[in-house]
Amino acid sequence: QRISIIMDEINRKGYLAMDDIAKKVNASVSTVRRDIKELEKKVALERVRGGAVKNRSATSYEPPFAERLDLFNEEKQRIAKAAHDMVNENETLFLDSGTTVLELAKLLNDVGQLYVATNDLMIASTLSDYNNVDLMVLGGKVRKKHHSITGYFAESMLSQIHADKAFIGADGIDFNIGVMNFSTEEVQVKQMMMRASQQVIVLCDHSKFDRIAFVNVCAFKDIDLLITGKEADPSYLQKLSKLRVKCITV
Repeated sequence: QRISIIMDEINRKGYLAMDDIAKKVNASVSTVRRDIKELEKKVALERVRGGAVKNRSATSYEPPFAERLDLFNEEKQRIAKAAHDMVNENETLFLDSGTTVLELAKLLNDVGQLYVATNDLMIASTLSDYNNVDLMVLGGKVRKKHHSITGYFAESMLSQIHADKAFIGADGIDFNIGVMNFSTEEVQVKQMMMRASQQVIVLCDHSKFDRIAFVNVCAFKDIDLLITGKEADPSYLQKLSKLRVKCITV
């Protein structure tokens, strides 16, 4: 929980003071200092005198899946529930890789018969236990520590199938660019899922807003709906409205 708050503050403000963040997380300064030192090792931020700043190399840093799993988890569960309510029996779905889409997968055992294709091993493992899901796992190269599958074979399979809805994750949302991702390997798979779907729904927690990742995935015109948490800064939601992006906050 402390790490989640620290990363939330650094992403929103770009800077945090040691004393202020210690009060916010109800911990000692020495405890927070250890947290920040550990995060610096993972290239998540950069220590400065009296606090920390957002890492200048953050555009290329992608935390491993295990580290992302517990960040903003309650928010991700709310986003997943909203997405779940949009799924209808007998639909075909593409489930992109990522922790928020995984939370959606956990809820799909009560919808009725579904046909799902995914490039995420964690999502595939979850869905494999559901009697109501006819599951297709895209084959290809597995990204270690991220559990996503990419490459020629995954893309070849995607070129031959279609879906009613694609639920897509995001590493960054920039108002001048659109949806972004850290991995060049994953982008082609995401884009092919989007092109082969009747409806494209992006799931992202509030920490992804106004955040630059390494590579562009799509412009806002290419998505039909974005679902995020009520924690999102109201100014960001206003920007999305001005850009005519349909957005649901939960």
